[in-house]
Amino acid sequence: MQYEVETIWPDLESGLDDIFGERRIEQKRYMTLYTHVYNHCINSIKSLVNPAILAPKSGRNSINDYRNGSLFSGSELYQRLKNYLERTVTEALQEGNEKHDEELFRFYVDKWKQFCFYFKVIDGIFDCLNKHLCEPGVEVNRDSKRVLFYVKTLLLRELDARFMQGVMDLIRQERDGQTIDRSFIRAVVEFYVDLGIDENSRSLERFYRQKFEKRFLGETENYYTTEADDFLQQNSFTEYMKKIEKRLNEEAERCNFYLHATTLQPLSQICETVFIQRKIELFQRDFGPLLEQERDDDLARIYQLCGRIEQGLEELKLALERHITRQGQNAIDEIAKKSPNDPREFMRGILEVHMRYKGLVSKSFRDEAGFKEALDKASSHFINKNAITKIAGNSSSKVPELIARYCDLLLRKSKDNIGEAEMEEQLQNVIAVFKYIEDKDVFQQFYTKMLSKRLIGGLSASDTAESQMISKLKQMCGIEYTNKLQRMFTDTELSKNITENFRKNCQEKDIALGLDFAIMVLGYSSWPSMPQLQMQMPLKLSETIEHFKNYYNTQHNGRKLSWIYSQSRGELSSTGFQKKYGFQAWTAQMAVLMLYNEAPKQALNLKEMMLQLNMPKDQLVPVVGSLLKNDLLKCGDVAAGTEVENEIADTAVFALNPNFQSKKIKVDLTRTQMRSEVKKEAEKDKQYIEEDRRLVTEACIVRIMKTRKRLAHNELISEVLQQLSTRFTPNVMKVRTSIEGLMERLFLKRAEDAMNVYEYIA
Repeated sequence: MQYEVETIWPDLESGLDDIFGERRIEQKRYMTLYTHVYNHCINSIKSLVNPAILAPKSGRNSINDYRNGSLFSGSELYQRLKNYLERTVTEALQEGNEKHDEELFRFYVDKWKQFCFYFKVIDGIFDCLNKHLCEPGVEVNRDSKRVLFYVKTLLLRELDARFMQGVMDLIRQERDGQTIDRSFIRAVVEFYVDLGIDENSRSLERFYRQKFEKRFLGETENYYTTEADDFLQQNSFTEYMKKIEKRLNEEAERCNFYLHATTLQPLSQICETVFIQRKIELFQRDFGPLLEQERDDDLARIYQLCGRIEQGLEELKLALERHITRQGQNAIDEIAKKSPNDPREFMRGILEVHMRYKGLVSKSFRDEAGFKEALDKASSHFINKNAITKIAGNSSSKVPELIARYCDLLLRKSKDNIGEAEMEEQLQNVIAVFKYIEDKDVFQQFYTKMLSKRLIGGLSASDTAESQMISKLKQMCGIEYTNKLQRMFTDTELSKNITENFRKNCQEKDIALGLDFAIMVLGYSSWPSMPQLQMQMPLKLSETIEHFKNYYNTQHNGRKLSWIYSQSRGELSSTGFQKKYGFQAWTAQMAVLMLYNEAPKQALNLKEMMLQLNMPKDQLVPVVGSLLKNDLLKCGDVAAGTEVENEIADTAVFALNPNFQSKKIKVDLTRTQMRSEVKKEAEKDKQYIEEDRRLVTEACIVRIMKTRKRLAHNELISEVLQQLSTRFTPNVMKVRTSIEGLMERLFLKRAEDAMNVYEYIA
């Protein structure tokens, strides 16, 4: 049979005419056309591998040589098919020359859909040609050598500029607010993507991105550049931000509906550059005023928009830090004018500012790390350096003292005590402020002293709240910071058991104390230093003390008890006044009042009191002065309303005031503060803090050097400052002094080969 191209091509061409003419091809006819191609391909391959044909080539050529040259007989059929398709497609597309806009788009899209169907049928007929033959110079590849591929170049050539411009105009109309048939554009995009698929599947790189996306992005940039400038001339900045949000959402939705997914990133970048990057100074300019006006929603817009561009938030973070610092200082300025020593007002002012901007950072700025850092820096600045610290002579201890006093008011038993849930919230607020304190060791000193007074006096509103506060401090500063506080609680609980066991012991031995006695045994190293009183206790009290000493020594060998009378107190009942009163008094106050049980005419001079109590004058005068202030005693040598000075004569007579009256049956004498005692305690606290810092600094230096063994001077200073910064603000000169002291005590030495290097001495 004849399988030459001239023989089979007329029938194949007729079949192709039927396909493009949309005339039905029966299965038998289809198989006949397929058989033509199949037989031609098989015959061509057999002829190609015939030894007689290959012999003249002296063995140098192979099948691949024929595939790469003009001797490849299948190429003639291949070329005739290409010529036919080119001629037919060109004729079919001529109709589109007279069409415009949507009619043009519809024509090309419909033609492409028709061609896709035609080519699928043709591809089946010429399947054998696709499998075994190829265009000269191209290797065989079943998946890529489809007839459809060769038509695409022709279609691309037929698409002129007016087609692309029409698409751009349609998109512009939609951006202008007009309603369009979006399905047209989606079909066009799919059309461009499909046309670009080549033998290596580089569809987007080859055609969509180069021919469509590049043009589309350029048009987008031009459109929005003009719109941004025009809009700002007629509208406010806040309206401009809303416009940006709207446009960004529209473009994202547009990309999702009819553009290729990979276009979203460059499209968004174009919009961000035009709307935000080129107008960044407007965002920076209006950020401050919006903060002043508390326009949180607009601030959130600025954050979301500026966050889209690189370094877009940096200036805003600095502006926020400056604003919060200014607001905090202004708030404390007002407090300093009215009540600089009121811890409640101080905390209220700080919390109002901090909580306001903490909420802003959380809600509008989504807790972004940089904005949180700006809040922390600003809060640290205005909390530690403000008008109140200036009044205190720039004292670094004023802020920790006020916060510790606020804690004392919160945790102390009073009529204003709050519930557990509110207490937890208030304690959390305290910790929120506490973390910004630079001198946390000063807070520790004040807090420890106030806690000791609450525990000794039984003045805590709630043991649970006390434990919660210690737990929060532990989480913030570590176990070492709260170790003593925790041991204070332990001592308090143990003391309850000791008191109960002592009472049982007295009952077993039939010892009548004649009073209700409770003892607190406190560890010397755990509790803050307390002022000592030198005095002779009244007989009733001294007998009870001796009984307890004997009992305690039988329970604990080798332990020494030191009695802190300044912290001891009790209750007295009186019958010498118009009513029967109960007095709650410090031990020294009790001792003075009990002297009047035996005093002639219930009057004693100062010298007689000193002798009977064996108490120095400088300690006795404040005690007598507190009773005088509470109107229990009277003295002709002291003017009403004045303080009793140490210079008062020893012969000054203090008589019991029989006309004493009080609205309360139980009178608390412990509330009276002794001015000289408070002043002395403040001086001792300052000395204690300095000494404690010296010890902590030395311990830090030794710890570092023990680990590192050898360290340069600057590196050692840097590490010490870094480690101590969580406890207090270290002074470089004092760190150097501590280093020198440790060298004198042979903990460290200078390296022999370098004077600025230290070595640890094991």
